[in-house]
Amino acid sequence: MNILKYKNYMILLLLLILIGITTRVILLNTQNEDSNDIFLTDEEKAWLDDHKDQIKIGYTIDYPPVEFLENGQYAGISADYFNLLEKKLGIDIQMVQFDNFDELMNQALKRELTGITAATKTPQRSRYFEFTVPYIYNPNVIITRKNFSEELTFEKLANTSMDILVVEGFDIVDFLNEEFPRLEYRTVKSPGDGIRMVAFGEADAMIVEIMTATAAIERDNISNLIINVETPYESSLSIAIRNDWPILCQIFNKGLAQITRQEKKAIEQKWVALQQESIFYNSYFWVGVLAFVLILLGVIVIISAWNASLKSAVDEKTQEIEKSKKELMYKTYRDELTGLYNRTYMAEVLDKLNTEDNLPFSILLADLNSLKITNDIFGHGMGDRMLIRVSEIISENIKDNHVACRIGGDEIVVLMPSTTEEEACDILEKIQRAALDSNEDPIKPLVALGCATALDHDHNGFNKLFNLAEDRMYANKIANSERDYDLMIRSIKDSLYENPYENRDHYDRLVTMCRQIGEFLKLEKKDIENLVLLAEYHDIGKAGLINELFQKEGPLTSEEWQRTKRHPELGFKIVSASAKLFHIGKGIFAHHERWDGTGYPQGLKGEEIPFIARLFAIVEAYDVMTHERSYKQTYTRDQALQELLDNAGTQFDPSLVELFVDYINNSEYALGTYS
Repeated sequence: MNILKYKNYMILLLLLILIGITTRVILLNTQNEDSNDIFLTDEEKAWLDDHKDQIKIGYTIDYPPVEFLENGQYAGISADYFNLLEKKLGIDIQMVQFDNFDELMNQALKRELTGITAATKTPQRSRYFEFTVPYIYNPNVIITRKNFSEELTFEKLANTSMDILVVEGFDIVDFLNEEFPRLEYRTVKSPGDGIRMVAFGEADAMIVEIMTATAAIERDNISNLIINVETPYESSLSIAIRNDWPILCQIFNKGLAQITRQEKKAIEQKWVALQQESIFYNSYFWVGVLAFVLILLGVIVIISAWNASLKSAVDEKTQEIEKSKKELMYKTYRDELTGLYNRTYMAEVLDKLNTEDNLPFSILLADLNSLKITNDIFGHGMGDRMLIRVSEIISENIKDNHVACRIGGDEIVVLMPSTTEEEACDILEKIQRAALDSNEDPIKPLVALGCATALDHDHNGFNKLFNLAEDRMYANKIANSERDYDLMIRSIKDSLYENPYENRDHYDRLVTMCRQIGEFLKLEKKDIENLVLLAEYHDIGKAGLINELFQKEGPLTSEEWQRTKRHPELGFKIVSASAKLFHIGKGIFAHHERWDGTGYPQGLKGEEIPFIARLFAIVEAYDVMTHERSYKQTYTRDQALQELLDNAGTQFDPSLVELFVDYINNSEYALGTYS
């Protein structure tokens, strides 16, 4: 009796499964059939009527598969999108051809064009253009020949002599100039030109978008190139519109929103070598499943009693699957380092939050000012710790309904529904104070902040709100730049003084001696002050090396010694961004050079070495010789002076050595602490 009852339940369950599969097939055949009705306002329609013969959009002919010429006709991803836009919007767009992107950008900047088919939004371009939502996502890669085995990064390229190519006018140029100013490169007119130069050995590598590189390699049948690595920088391509026609940007956004998923998929499959769509989205697959289930129905009824024994195993497996799903969801929507939400989650949740029910709607942007210098001086591990601390500070000071997302290396966005401008500003100030009050570990996690609030609902208004908050954040960064940089340098200097191998007494003596010898030599006041500053900050570049290398027992390896010799360069980079200290940067860079040219890091010789660096080298050598150090004997005053004279003309400037000896022997300046 129980078996019959169980069979009835199984039959009912199978019928429900059949209904579900049938419904799935129907949904697959009807999904994404969105309405083609376009809800243009009367103002937008009138504007299109007034400007119907004036809309001119420029494209390039050597940017496959995004845009190029095929049998003399405009073709590619952007071409198909613009064909759809013309149909969706019911307008004619004049498409203007250019040989390369640099020419196209110059014409667009002169406003001889309405806009550009595909361009990445950057702060510089945003001064001249409005940008639609991105419609093409194209990560950048590094292309090399196959015989190059080392995996490259931007950091490695910045420290190598490789001949690197980029395309003139592309957004990657602005990114490299800002984030990796030491990376040297050459520009080429088009992606195809650069790909061929690398293939023929005329250059070592090229930084280019992956779709463009793949298309160029396949088009020219190039077989000796590979994608060395995919970089973290992605070119998200939007339509760029002259910024005095913002209404056209709104219209194009509405047109892009009308393009269905199936239409987008068709364009991708036409131009990009993607994998086929999963069989689970194929209606024929589900028809086959339906037939298979019908055939097995009789068998399942017969063995239904046996299936009951599997319930425990199924429950256990279900729990494992649910756990795996939760872990996958976490990795999909969370930033692995900070635990904040990521850009993917922000894009999905934004539509849910950006509604009239959540007005006023505010956003807050945070940019970590001290991350780059922390990475440069103390390493990326310390930079990661700083990012985590800033994320904690932000999370501790926002409301439960706010969503904090890390969208870039040092950028965090907080979406704040139902939050007034006053509340947003209060939160901003709390975060700012918490960052300033936090411990130096080893540098305070200083952040630039900006917020903006929307009072009215606008489906396409998030970009404007984001841009306003971003502008305020950059204004905050500029306003506090000198204060923040002074705090960073103070933190770095304090971490240097805390080390027993670099005690404060040594620096105090150097400051006193440099001031005295400057007065003795009757140097100008500003030159004396520069010499004193050099004494105080000359070894600031050691801060990132001290714990790891300067306290090591036993001799340094060749590699460790080379790293140690970088501290003048690191010190130069630290002070160069400070308005108060930049003028002593060359002195810091050169304070380990030798008169005979055998010093480091540049190998300068004679008077090529800045005057204050030559003079300071003598002062420091004398102080080190006449005071106790664990790794050497202590010299008397006379022994130290003789050592300086013995090395005049090789290590030291001989004329300055003579003047220094006169200074030490002068009774007015000869202090007991230096004898």
